[in-house]
Amino acid sequence: MKSVDVLFINPYWSKLGESIEHMGFAYMAATLRKSGFSVVIADAPINSWNNEQTIENVKKYSPSIIGVSIPFQDGAEDAFELIKMLGKNFTCHISLGGIYPTFEYESILRDYPEIDSIVLGEGEETILDLTDTVKNNLPLSSVSGLAIRQNGKIIKTKMRPLVEDLDSLPFPERDTLPAVIKKVNFASIVSGRGCYGRCSFCSVDGFYSAFGPKLRLRSAKNVVDEMEMLTGGYNVHNFMFNDANFIGGIGRGKERAFEIADEILTRKIKCEFRIQCRANDVDEDLFKKLKEAGLSRVYIGIESGSQPQLDRYRKDITVRENMKALLILRNLGLFAKLGFIMFDRESNLDDLFNNINFIKTVKKMFDKDKLGYIYPISKLMPLSGSAAKDKLFNDGLLKGNYKNFSYDFKDKKIETIYNMMKKSSSFIWGIKSKIKSSKDTDSDWTGGWTKWDEKKVSE
Repeated sequence: MKSVDVLFINPYWSKLGESIEHMGFAYMAATLRKSGFSVVIADAPINSWNNEQTIENVKKYSPSIIGVSIPFQDGAEDAFELIKMLGKNFTCHISLGGIYPTFEYESILRDYPEIDSIVLGEGEETILDLTDTVKNNLPLSSVSGLAIRQNGKIIKTKMRPLVEDLDSLPFPERDTLPAVIKKVNFASIVSGRGCYGRCSFCSVDGFYSAFGPKLRLRSAKNVVDEMEMLTGGYNVHNFMFNDANFIGGIGRGKERAFEIADEILTRKIKCEFRIQCRANDVDEDLFKKLKEAGLSRVYIGIESGSQPQLDRYRKDITVRENMKALLILRNLGLFAKLGFIMFDRESNLDDLFNNINFIKTVKKMFDKDKLGYIYPISKLMPLSGSAAKDKLFNDGLLKGNYKNFSYDFKDKKIETIYNMMKKSSSFIWGIKSKIKSSKDTDSDWTGGWTKWDEKKVSE
């Protein structure tokens, strides 16, 4: 067996559509290696491993710590099954991290004795201290930013604040990038963390607000330095920015976005990139500049075409402003993928009709190859850490448990419509998945990337 200080495992997730780099592990691996610790990243989705295959592939290692990630609870059941298997095959310290376990640490530690600690919040500094502590057999209570068991009770250690200066972090390790490139043809970049919004359905706001600033941004120079490193070291020219909000609002956020575009153009980096943002961040001059630098597609948080629903979602925007943002993207020839939540507990027939009419209008606006598929039966998920989940809980309307929260619709007519749509949609998608063509894949949010060759790069 090969000894290793930390073995990170990105677990099998049956509902996962696309396998990409796990940037949390990539950043933590960089921090650990900078301090001289050895790290292995075992990524089940990238390698197409199920839980049994994951165990078989990690048995060759003898780690001091195993770190497992669960970002959201729709992947929890698969991950917990893996953790049980790890407990039977390893005797080392097992730690869990992610947005979801940060909020559900008590239930998880109560139900899964295989888990020794849960990292609360960001992991770079905590995993570094934890590794040193475990290897030197020191008390876990000395490590800030953990949930652990102590004297038969579940406790939190001292809170660890967020990393103040993201530029101070080393660039993430790219252990899995070669395999990812073969599958999806892009590298992931995180240029900032958090979001200035307060959307009720989002757990990102609650996650970062619990430990420090809602939004932190890397400098434009630092971001483009990483892009330049990837083009030179890995011959990568396609970049997916995995920020919850790439722009970051007016003021410094908008200025930085302009600076990133200018840096790319000044350094003559040939690339294609895609971003996520809020509708009220879409500015014509800015997005024109970003397109000149290589922006091709925008995942835009529209969420609804009904004003009462937007207000319930705490989007702080109007339907008219949403439409204005989409018009800018259309006029610039940018591909738009809409974040859209058709149903929530309070949905009524007016909301449904408004949403249907909004989608019809949007489809007429865009050329077919410039608009991503809008899923018609998306339902608000009560994510751990979100204001929506907390409200349902406080109102006594939350069903299920921490692994799979749910709720009933207030309007029974809406519930009937939703169930009918869901049933018919599952049948249609089952057929489509069997006859899906490369053209259909190109119209996906993650498809249709530029195929770069030496001639195109040198032009």
